[in-house]
Amino acid sequence: MSHPIWRALLPLLALSACAEPALAQFGPACRVAKQAEVPLTVQRNFLLAPVEADGGQILLVVDTGAEATLLTPDAVAMLGLQTDPDRTTVLLGVAGSVRSHNVLVHEVRVGDAVVTDRSIGVGAIGAFPGTERPVAGLLGADFLAKYDVEIDAPGRRMALYDVSNCNGFVPWRGDVISMPAAPTRHGLLFVPVAVDGRPVRALLDTGARASLLTRRVAHALGVDDRMLDADPRRTGQGIGAAGIDFRLHRFASVDIGEIPMRDMPLNVADMRLPGIEMLLGGDWIVHHRLWISYGSGTVFIHPPELHFNG
Repeated sequence: MSHPIWRALLPLLALSACAEPALAQFGPACRVAKQAEVPLTVQRNFLLAPVEADGGQILLVVDTGAEATLLTPDAVAMLGLQTDPDRTTVLLGVAGSVRSHNVLVHEVRVGDAVVTDRSIGVGAIGAFPGTERPVAGLLGADFLAKYDVEIDAPGRRMALYDVSNCNGFVPWRGDVISMPAAPTRHGLLFVPVAVDGRPVRALLDTGARASLLTRRVAHALGVDDRMLDADPRRTGQGIGAAGIDFRLHRFASVDIGEIPMRDMPLNVADMRLPGIEMLLGGDWIVHHRLWISYGSGTVFIHPPELHFNG
């Protein structure tokens, strides 16, 4: 049995306590229960969270652009995990696809949030030198989408919540910015982005070091290959050992929901992910405090000086 993972590129909130609970406004049965809070390490725009897997202490890249959690071969060896003889995984990345074997993991724990008895794919990711724990893979949507996920990259923390029976729930009081996030059945989230006025199908991807636009969309915007060839060239690594070339091009406007960005640089490349025109990645995410509500299909963005509705 094969379990596909949509992967994005791999080179590329502290809670304010409010004086009074405000959950009653979302219905008498509204319940918001924090299941985990962990520190985040931010390295090269990647968000690294401490995770316990079968008793081993590791770091995983928090990756909303991956359908499923992934472990590296080194992590598998360190944790002494056994191969799952019945399942394999197809890892899909910007540079192509790789089929991998799976391993059996009895428990994956993030704080007090736990999943048990999982078959997890194995694949190589980029290097992360100098971290306190080894960076051992990706924490994907199969884990994250069970919760509302608060990612406070500036505050270096992540929290997971169970939110139930909360009609119209908004996590903070004040002028909260929100945008719809159309989820796929595997937990990937597409958010409204327009580049130079053209709507694009953009994947919210905390596992991408930098935002990326497909060459096809760049061409549709009038950015031809001659212009791209004059832009700065970059190289990166996707899933496995596959490499990919980029051109860094500045676009006049990139509107992310209701947030306008001007003169924003985007990597442009031939991206091999069907149905995806853009990755909204870590170069934007690390500057914002986000609340990702998988259940309601909404991403909330925290302006300054707001208080938690809880």
